[in-house]
Amino acid sequence: MAFSRNGEFQQTIQLVSTRRRRKKTEMLMMPVMTCLRRVGQAQLLRKMIHNELQTCARIDASKLQHTLSTLNEAIMSNAMVSCRTTNDNVLSEKSINGIQEVRDLIDTMGEGDPISTAFLQIDPLEGLPVLLALFVISYMPKFKYDSDFGALVRSNEGYPIDGWPVVVGMATLLKQFHPSYTDSVLAYLGQYVRSSIYSSSSRKQSKKEDAPHLSETATHTLIFACHLCSISKVPRSVLYEKIPQYLIEICAQH
Repeated sequence: MAFSRNGEFQQTIQLVSTRRRRKKTEMLMMPVMTCLRRVGQAQLLRKMIHNELQTCARIDASKLQHTLSTLNEAIMSNAMVSCRTTNDNVLSEKSINGIQEVRDLIDTMGEGDPISTAFLQIDPLEGLPVLLALFVISYMPKFKYDSDFGALVRSNEGYPIDGWPVVVGMATLLKQFHPSYTDSVLAYLGQYVRSSIYSSSSRKQSKKEDAPHLSETATHTLIFACHLCSISKVPRSVLYEKIPQYLIEICAQH
């Protein structure tokens, strides 16, 4: 990675923490925000369409839906056996054509998850997790937590941004890369939360005040990380390796 998790990234966090520098960072991150927002909105629309198709299929074509599900499992099992028995691990053209036909039918029935789909084959991008982590940190002050919806929403009506589209857009982007990219983003966000607590604790001890607490930006960053894990279907145990579980539970209570 371009930054070590205990060195340069810590210094970069301090640079983007001040208000004036955060403004400059937000301007630099504007293309990232636009990209993630558009991708997230499109994916949410695809998800809604899939849910509608799936509901209609269960009511109007339940037998066809069960048949396709069984056929899909049979084809995938056969493909796995074929890959194990052959040395080159390459499927035949006939098998590939059969899988594509079943996939098209399954998409028509609304099965599958668009957010978990890998659309592209992309070469590794060094520094992408750092860029995404800095984007999250710099834009969290523009959000507020809505307990009624259990989501981050824009704190000002003039902001062209909302919580879930950005989360879904980032999850879709990370899905196009190796899972280690998602792990790195969560690690950087976890480091930011922990460093915020340490900084707050140091200030409280020097002033002999009450126990330290999470800042609003750190709290929103923690909520964003939890939502990213939920959408990306990453186990909470992975997040607990980056952020202590008790912090997540305290944040959930508030």
